[in-house]
Amino acid sequence: WLGVTGDTVAAFTAAVAVLIIACPCALGLATPTALMVGTGRGAQLGILIKGPEVLESTRRVDTVVLDKTGTVTTGRMTLQAVYVAEGEDEKELLRLAGALEHASEHPVARAIAAGAEERAGALPAVEHFENVPGQGVRGRVSGREVAVGRLYDVLPQELARAAREAEQQGRTAVVAGWDGRARGVLAVADAVKATSAEAVAGLRALGLRPVLLTGDNRTVAEAVAHTVGIGSGDVFAEVLPEDKVDVVRRLQREGRTVAMVGDGVNDAAALATADLGLAMGTGTDAAIEAGDLTLVRGDLRVAADAIRLSRRTLATIKGNLVWAFGYNVAALPLAAAGLLNPMIAGAAMAFSSVFVVTNSLRLRRFR
Repeated sequence: WLGVTGDTVAAFTAAVAVLIIACPCALGLATPTALMVGTGRGAQLGILIKGPEVLESTRRVDTVVLDKTGTVTTGRMTLQAVYVAEGEDEKELLRLAGALEHASEHPVARAIAAGAEERAGALPAVEHFENVPGQGVRGRVSGREVAVGRLYDVLPQELARAAREAEQQGRTAVVAGWDGRARGVLAVADAVKATSAEAVAGLRALGLRPVLLTGDNRTVAEAVAHTVGIGSGDVFAEVLPEDKVDVVRRLQREGRTVAMVGDGVNDAAALATADLGLAMGTGTDAAIEAGDLTLVRGDLRVAADAIRLSRRTLATIKGNLVWAFGYNVAALPLAAAGLLNPMIAGAAMAFSSVFVVTNSLRLRRFR
């Protein structure tokens, strides 16, 4: 303007207006303010978001894989029934099997140990304890080589029938025995969380496909799936811990963007492999570390809330960026043309920053 008109005041005014209106304050505030408010509101609701890249993942997710034990169900199993082979003593079975399971941390093992201690009294010590992933446990108890789980290829006819009956009732059947022979079947039940059906409905309302994943037998898995509203076609049962990752990868190969919700050590690898990992805060440290989002309360309904909040936060960030960038693009030509007073430019810049902060603060009202 100085070269064209020779008017120093006009040139100086236009230059100042350009400098003021080009200030990227609003652009710089757009992401951190929304992220700060969104993660703060999430923390109030029991949702911990690990980083901004998580928000983008929630937008693309279309399938949610739900681990059964401890996620859809309470994870607090109880010993419901004991079936013994002919000629065996129920208390001896409980004493030996309970002692072995007492050394394990699995929810089924804890239920058997607690039930055995209640019915058979104090449990003996275990030697040479070994955990066989996805199969069960074995060790030496009172001089006998005891094994509990799926470690028996052949069952006596009455025990096979008892196991089938237990599974038809939606219970988990665990075979126990010693010295290479199956001696009894322990039936354990895990109650479905009262809020799980509502949680699955909430996930469907977000356009997501819920899938149930478990190491339990198919009969038990389908009974739980039916209770919470998941079809039998979306149930992956009898899956070994190391195969949970394969299920996630298979869904990804089908073109699905997968979120995984789990709580156990066995879920950690699948949580890390999924496009979005949601760890139950009531679960193990390994699962929490592997997840992108942590659901502190252990309520599955929070999974839907977490995805909604993340999507809302991402939408707020994008809205802030569109406004901040758009206001600069629209106002800069006016300032350069000398049509914008520096006072008005300053007010517009301040308003833009206030708008971005206020828009971000709306996330505090998220329910």
